[in-house]
Amino acid sequence: MKGMQLRDESSLPYYEQLVLRVKQQIVQGILQPGDRLPSVRDMARQEQLNPNTVSKAYKQLETQQVIMTIRGKGTYVRDTTTSGNNTAQITASKRRLLTLLTEIRYLGVPASDVIAWIKTAYEEED
Repeated sequence: MKGMQLRDESSLPYYEQLVLRVKQQIVQGILQPGDRLPSVRDMARQEQLNPNTVSKAYKQLETQQVIMTIRGKGTYVRDTTTSGNNTAQITASKRRLLTLLTEIRYLGVPASDVIAWIKTAYEEED
């Protein structure tokens, strides 16, 4: 997991940075459905974080149905096709994106630049 830094993520709390790194690795195919994640303690050592921070990230990922914990067996990446209805997450993400786009428009960034950013982000994930 180490070394998969997202651009400009340093302003986010550590647990949110970890959540984003896990999701990024899933999008990039580094983590596959069924892959086991390190234990909270192992991840804390690996990422040089407090175990409570990792636990908070794992709980958020579990709430978002990105991962699942099987008591006594470990924490695994969920299959996105069986993770249930994520309409609420999509709606919340859309709301955050629209807020961000308002800020970008206020700054006078042309739509063509924003579209180029989005295309670049999607191409980097492939």
